[in-house]
This record gives sequence, structure tokens and C-alpha cells, in this order.
Amino acid sequence: MKILITEKQYRKIFSEDLGGGDEKNFPFPTATQTTPSTTPASKTPTPTPKKVSSDGNCSTETIKPKDWKDLYGKLVQSKMIISNEPLLIVWGPRQTLYYTTDGKGLQQTFKISTGANGFGNSEDDKKTPTGLIKVSKKIVGKDFEVMVGKQGTGTILGPTQDSGRIDIKTGNPHIAEVLTGILELTGLESCNSNVKSRNIYFHGTNREQFLGQARSNGCIRVSNEGIKWLLNNVNVGTKVYIKP
Repeated sequence: MKILITEKQYRKIFSEDLGGGDEKNFPFPTATQTTPSTTPASKTPTPTPKKVSSDGNCSTETIKPKDWKDLYGKLVQSKMIISNEPLLIVWGPRQTLYYTTDGKGLQQTFKISTGANGFGNSEDDKKTPTGLIKVSKKIVGKDFEVMVGKQGTGTILGPTQDSGRIDIKTGNPHIAEVLTGILELTGLESCNSNVKSRNIYFHGTNREQFLGQARSNGCIRVSNEGIKWLLNNVNVGTKVYIKP
């Protein structure tokens, strides 16, 4: 006895077996594939998976600075910034954030935490992006206030205090929190154009004891005093360069 199913049912069965999202790799059987024939059935080509984002065209592939001053000079030389332009520099190997207004001296230096998974620009990899981006918005909360969805909650948490909040999506404790304020970011290169949609930004943290170590889910954590200083002294539109 033959059991007939529709194409929609077929795709649903196989996509659920694979966890969803892979139904395109399993073409619905056609008459050519199921009916005996003396002529060999033509093979349906397997689609090439689409890559969401790539680091291939990022400036970090060609700009190899020795230190922050050398980086500033190379960015001016490549016309990515202009001379005497303020710049925030995330120096990944040292887990340090530098702020200079002219490329000659430093106005501030902060210990930071970037992604525990390293640096990269693909979606959902929990890595810190690379290359040239800019500050696109400031969001100010109360001192040490927990911020969820970029909004203050009214809950105050110490700078080294674990959170007791339960993640409504996973049911797991949400130990690390966003505190005090946020600098939103927008990508300026094709490789990091998804920075905003990935929700990557600077923010205060309740994990200050781990600053100087790569511990985040991709965002750039700074101390709560640090984020307050940045909110008060760095203008929207200021460029940021992330060197992995």
C-alpha cells in the first residue's frame, strides 16, 4: 500500500528531525526520483549554505599596528579617520580601552572585558566585532541599576554582586547584568554592519572583578565609573576601532 504525503508534510518531517532550518537540503521526491526508469534520474544539486557575515573584508586583515599610536596613524593614512579626530580604541590583546582626542596622548584608559569566544563578526557567535564602528546612541541609567532590554529596571546591584534574576527564555540564572548605562554602536565596515542587530555595545557590569579578562558574550564591559565617564565625555558619532 502506498502512503501519499504532501510536499509541505515531507519538508516538515525532515526539518523537525534535523532541528529545523535544514529542509532546503532535502528536496521533495519527484516522479523522476520515485518511478523506475531506464534513464538515470538527474541529481538535484545541494544548495550551498549562505554565510551570514564574513571577516574577509575587514580592515583588521590589512592594518597591523604595533600600538595604539601606530593604529591611529594608520587609520589617518588610510582615510578611515581624519587627523585630530577623537577615537576610542579597543585593544583586544590587552583587554584595554583607550580614548584619545588627537592621536598624540591618552585622555583615559579603561580595563575591559570582550567576548569569551574571541573576536568575529558572524551572527550569534557571541564574539566581539572587529574593525571601525561608531557610537550611535547613549542610554543613561541610575548608578548600578540593572538594565534589561536597554531600559532601567529599578533594581540596584553591586559591581561584583551576582544577579538572582532568572532568564525567562532559558530558565537559567542570569548572573552577569548590564548596569548603569550603555553606549550603542553601529558598524562602519561591510564586515561589521550587523553590530547593531547583534546588540553589541559598551556597558557597565556587575562583573568588575573580571575586567581585564575576556569574559563577555560579545559586548564590551567596562566599570560602572568607566561607563559614566564615557557617557559624560564621549559624543554620539565618535568612532571606535576594535583591534582583535
